[in-house]
Amino acid sequence: MLAGIQEKWLPLRAELFPQIVLLDLSHPQLLIGQALKGGKPVEPLWTAPVPARTLRDGVPIVRDALGDFIGDLLLEHSRPYAGLVVALPRVLGQWRVIEWPRGPEPSDPVAAMRARGADLGWSFGLHEAYVDVQPLPGAGSCSLLAGASRQAVEAWIDVFAIAGGTLRHLFPSQVALMAALQPELEQAQPGELVALLQPTTSDCQLVVWRDGIPEYERILPLALDQLVPVLRQTLGFCRSRLGASGVRLILAEPLEGSDAIAQQLGVPLAIADRGDYGSVHLQGLGLLEAVL
Repeated sequence: MLAGIQEKWLPLRAELFPQIVLLDLSHPQLLIGQALKGGKPVEPLWTAPVPARTLRDGVPIVRDALGDFIGDLLLEHSRPYAGLVVALPRVLGQWRVIEWPRGPEPSDPVAAMRARGADLGWSFGLHEAYVDVQPLPGAGSCSLLAGASRQAVEAWIDVFAIAGGTLRHLFPSQVALMAALQPELEQAQPGELVALLQPTTSDCQLVVWRDGIPEYERILPLALDQLVPVLRQTLGFCRSRLGASGVRLILAEPLEGSDAIAQQLGVPLAIADRGDYGSVHLQGLGLLEAVL
C-alpha cells in the first residue's frame, strides 16, 4: 500500500513543486548535471562518463541504453520527475551571425531566413534544422543564429522520453555559452577581443568574440607545449584580421600551467566566474531558464 501511495505521490509532488535539472552535454565524453532550487544552483553537481559507443558525432545511436543511463542518473540523484534543461553536444550545433539588411531583427527571423533561401554554410540545410535566434546586444541589425539538424534533435528527444522527467528546453551549446559569457562581453572595451579557452579531456576549444559578436573558433591541442605556440599564432591572426585593440583571454575552468600561458603570451588571463554552477554551459542554461 505504501509503495502505491509513493508511486502516485512522487509525480504529483513533481507537478506541485517542480524541480529543475540542468544537463550539460557539450563535453565530448562527459555528462554534467546540476539541480536548480528557487532559481539557484544546488551543490553538489554530478558528472558521469557517457557510455561508450552510444553516440556518433554527438548523435545518439543506441537510444535505449543512453536514455536508461540518464534515467538512472536522475533516479540516483533523486530527480526522476524533474524538468530538464539541456545543452546539446557542441559538435551538433552550428552558428552564424546574420545582418538584417533592412534594419532590426524581423518578428519571425527564422521564417525570414527560410524565405530568403539563405545558405549559411552549415552541414545541413536551414529547412532541415531546428534554429534558435538571439539578438546581439549593441548590434541592432544583427542576430546570432544557432541550429542543429532535426534528425539529431529528434534523436535526443527520444532519449529523454526514455530517461523520464519532462524536457523543458533543449539548446545548442553555443546559445548556453553566449548567455553565460554575456557579462564578460559587455565589459570588453570597443575593439577588444574576448577569447574563451575551454579545456576538455582531449583538446581545447577556442572561441573569439569582438564587440560581442563571435568571430572565430578552432580546436587547439591540450598539451601545454603544443597549445601555447598554436594559441599565440591564432590570437595574432585574429588581432590582425579583425583589427583588434587588445586581447583578453578567459579560461572556462582551471587549466594546469595557466600561469605559464599568460606569461608566454603576454595577455591578461582570468578564470570564468561561474558562481555556484559547475560549468560555463550550466551557468548559461540557468540564466536562460530564468528568463524563459
